[in-house]
Amino acid sequence: MFRRPRRPTALLVALPLLLAGCASAAAPGPGPGTGTPGRAVTASAEPATGTPTGAPTEAAAPPAAPPTVAATPVLDSANDQPLPLDAYLFNPAQMSTVAKAQAKLVTGCMARLGFTYAPPTPAEPARGTDAPTTRTDGRYGPQDATVMATWGYHPQGGDTGPGAVPPPPQLSPQMTTALRGSSDPKQKFGPGGQAVNGRTVPDHGCVGEALRTLTGAVDGRVGDAQLAEDLKFRTLHDSQQDARTQAVFAQWSQCMKESGFDYRDPIAAMGDKAWPATPAPTPHEIQVATADAACRHRTNLVGVWYSVDHAYQQQAVAENATAMARIKTALQTQVDAATAALNG
Repeated sequence: MFRRPRRPTALLVALPLLLAGCASAAAPGPGPGTGTPGRAVTASAEPATGTPTGAPTEAAAPPAAPPTVAATPVLDSANDQPLPLDAYLFNPAQMSTVAKAQAKLVTGCMARLGFTYAPPTPAEPARGTDAPTTRTDGRYGPQDATVMATWGYHPQGGDTGPGAVPPPPQLSPQMTTALRGSSDPKQKFGPGGQAVNGRTVPDHGCVGEALRTLTGAVDGRVGDAQLAEDLKFRTLHDSQQDARTQAVFAQWSQCMKESGFDYRDPIAAMGDKAWPATPAPTPHEIQVATADAACRHRTNLVGVWYSVDHAYQQQAVAENATAMARIKTALQTQVDAATAALNG
C-alpha cells in the first residue's frame, strides 16, 4: 500500500496558514510540512489543519463484494482518464481559487477592523507533465516513459522540496482577537463580539467570517470532505489488493526480473529507499524506471489497475449516494462562493 503522502503545499497549506498568525509570538506556527513527494504515488491530501469540519462528517458504508469490471482499456497512462470520485474532490484549480478567496476575505475583514494583515501564502509548486489533468494526485505512479527515462522516480525538473512557506506574522493581542475571536493562544477560535478599534469582532474572528462566506458555517471545513477523502484512500487500497490487480502486479514483477530487477510490485519500485538518498536520479534509478515503464506497457498494468480502481470508486459512490450528493453540492457551493469573493 502506498504511504499516505503529505498534502500538496500550494493547494491547501495557504488555508491553515490563515490561522498560523493566531499563535502568539512565543508559539511556533505550522511548518511547511506538506509538499507532494515526487518519487512516490501522490495520493490525496490530509485534511487541512486549522480548518474544522463544516460539511457533515459521515462514515463510509462498508464495502460490498469486489465489483465487476465491465471492460479493461489498454493504457500506458490514466492521468487523463476520469474517476468517479473526481466530482466529489477539489481539483488543483478549484483549491487554488478557494485558497485565494479565503486569504482575500480574511485580509478584507482585518482591514475593516483597522489592521493591515497579509496571510502567508506559499508559492504554488510546478506540476510536471506526468501529473493528472483533473486530480491533485497520481494514483498509479509515474506513467510517462519519456519522463521516467530522464527523471526516474524523482520529480520532473529535480527534487526541490516543498515550496517555501513564509513565517507567520507576529500579531498583537488585538490582532489575534480580530483574526480568530480570542486573544488566548491556546484557543483555536473565540466567540468574537469584542470591540476592537471601534468595530465588533465577528464570531470566530475574521477567519470565521471567511469560513462562513465559503462554507456557510463559522467552523466550516475548507477543502475536501472527510468522507470523500476516506473513500479515495479506501478505494486505492482495495484496488491494489484486488486479485485482478495483484495478478498484473505479478506479471509486472516477472517482467522486471527479466531485466535484472527484483521488485514484488510497482509500489515497491517507486518506494525504493535508495531514490530519496540522492537529489537527482542515479543511473541505476534510471535503469529501474525505464524497465518499469516498459513492463507497465507490456502487461497493461495501468489499464488493469485503473479499471479495477474505477469499479471500486463507482461502487463506493453508489453505496454512499446520499452523502456524496451532499458533498458534491457543498464543493460547488465553496467554489461558487470563492469565485464570487474574488470577483467582488
